Amino acid sequence: MTTQSTDATRGQMSRNALASGSHFGNTAEPGASALRLMTLCRCRWLGPYRAPLMIAVVAVAAFTLLRLTLLLAFAEAATWRVGTVARVFWVGLRFDLLVGLCFVLWQSVHLVVVPSRRLMGPVSRWLLELEWLVAWISLPLIGIAEWLFFDEFQTRLNYIAFEYLVYPTEVCCNIWESYSVVPYLSLVLALGGSAYVLTRRTLLRWIDAPVSGRNRSGVFLGMLAVIAGLTATTNMESRNRCGDRIAVECSGNGLYSFVYYVWTCRFDFNEHYLVVSDEEARERVRRQVIQLSDLRQNGSANPVDRVVNSGEPRRDWNVVLILEESFGSDFVGALGDSRGLTPEFDKLTRQGLLFDQIYATGNRTARALEAVLTSMPPIPTESILKREHSQRVFTLAHALAARGYERLFMTAGRGLFDGVRSFMKSNGFNQFREQSDYRDPIFVNAWGVSDEDLFREAVRELDGLHSRGAPFFATLLTVSNHRPFTFPAGRIPSDSQTRENAIRYADWALGQFFREAAAHDFFRNTLFVVMGDHGARVYGSQVFPIKSYRVPVLLISPDNAVAGTRCQTLACSLDVAPTILGCLGGEYRSVFFGRDIRRTPASEGRAIMQHNHDVALLDAQNRFAMLGFNRATDLRQLDRETFQLRHASGLDTELLQDTAALFQTAHHLYYSDRWFPDLTSVPTLAHRVATSSR
Repeated sequence: MTTQSTDATRGQMSRNALASGSHFGNTAEPGASALRLMTLCRCRWLGPYRAPLMIAVVAVAAFTLLRLTLLLAFAEAATWRVGTVARVFWVGLRFDLLVGLCFVLWQSVHLVVVPSRRLMGPVSRWLLELEWLVAWISLPLIGIAEWLFFDEFQTRLNYIAFEYLVYPTEVCCNIWESYSVVPYLSLVLALGGSAYVLTRRTLLRWIDAPVSGRNRSGVFLGMLAVIAGLTATTNMESRNRCGDRIAVECSGNGLYSFVYYVWTCRFDFNEHYLVVSDEEARERVRRQVIQLSDLRQNGSANPVDRVVNSGEPRRDWNVVLILEESFGSDFVGALGDSRGLTPEFDKLTRQGLLFDQIYATGNRTARALEAVLTSMPPIPTESILKREHSQRVFTLAHALAARGYERLFMTAGRGLFDGVRSFMKSNGFNQFREQSDYRDPIFVNAWGVSDEDLFREAVRELDGLHSRGAPFFATLLTVSNHRPFTFPAGRIPSDSQTRENAIRYADWALGQFFREAAAHDFFRNTLFVVMGDHGARVYGSQVFPIKSYRVPVLLISPDNAVAGTRCQTLACSLDVAPTILGCLGGEYRSVFFGRDIRRTPASEGRAIMQHNHDVALLDAQNRFAMLGFNRATDLRQLDRETFQLRHASGLDTELLQDTAALFQTAHHLYYSDRWFPDLTSVPTLAHRVATSSR
């Protein structure tokens, strides 16, 4: 029997079934109107493709409703303009159409691959119904996930979402402890299941509608053509045509951005960003990094390889570096906050030097570890802790190993998360402690043991290191100030799970640590550095959320020489390691891009930052240069009071060239395994570093 006769026979059977009110054993829907039949006739040429196209239309409507909801909830109404809002929805519609069609692409492939006569066979029908059920459940699930992610990060799904998925233990426990999972899942299943039940019979009838093989192929090829056209004309850069970051994020689509960031998380900097010639890049970096008192190593494969002379006598103080999770400057009373969240930290500022113009290089803990320990500009988009070539990177631990220090890294969480264990053990730390090493912890949540557990164990470890007689360097990484914001009961007046209470608890634990440590012998010869790893969350409408990147850095030295003082020089996390080494005095070998903040003239301060695919450089004159994907550039002027980034005419484009030089050189040195002093140029020091870092 030919295809035409088969289709004709099936068509007659379908018409007979409709006329008799019976279809595959199901009673016809009561009250079917002539309008519905006319609509079906008008769409008859689509055949079974009416089913996936209807789901795609519903998906587009759902994405549009989500966009409107996000705008109403998070955008600043004062910044809205009719043209801006119209563009948000127009650009968003293109993203949504593309994602909506891709959302049903598997169903469409099914319809063109399976012959007409078998579409309603048991296996094919079961697969189709499964596809519909999954689609209907996925839409509310995506909507809720996007809402919660936007509420936390004020951005669409991006590479952070992808990175979290790699660590299901922390993420699943975090979600379970942070949100009302059962009600959310119940809502998802109720909405998705209801949509499936309400549409199932209609979709089955459409699947069985007679259509020629030519039409089926034609519709499928048409869908592919539309997808290809939208893909070619719609990209992430098409969002970036207004100055409001929230509007830009809302104009996108979460599924699109998720796939985009996964696809582009590791790429060659030179191919996608503004660059200068290699020789010019090296010279620009040397001018920005090497200072007059430094001894540059001629012939080194690293252009900033040098011996840094601190100008101070050598002091073999112990060093304890405390990285406080999500401890942004906005929480600190000593930096202007009036909520009284950090009384212990505020007291500590009277004992040391407070740097109040420091910016984190990124908004993830992995970025902070990378910046503070390696002093390397942040390569977009993923931290080097999880990249290839991460096994040979010069760190602060290497620099102190050359001076005979023991090196201990302690995290309250699992060492597997973000590749922390493998990175630290490969790059200078000879001792590592993680969640599984803590004895009888008082409290454990999704991210690890509580801050007080970390600090209690740290005191025990520091006592042990002190007893060995050699100076030590210890890095302590806390986790309590993180969603789900849970902590031991009875430490602060309220036990409710809020960001503010998590800050209060973290501050309480920090105060307890210093009170206990002060009674131990190691305390009198220890340099303490307490700092935020990054701000609590990204927020605001600025194209680069710079205000949320500001973090406190407090330095407490054993000699009390800087007690109760402040430094307002602009700096960033890259400058922490050189500042620590500067406090220890003497000289040291370095390839760090950071500088000793104490010795940097205020007029030469600068901060290096990264946000998603954007990298930036802020200088002491408040000029802000930003480089984006596909060689995008932007020059702005920062208002330090309001943190507004405004377009300014006449800004020197030299700043863009300096920014490009910093990041392209860092990228090149890292991937060519040259983020290390060239040990062949100074044999004596080479021997010391090589032997002490084993």
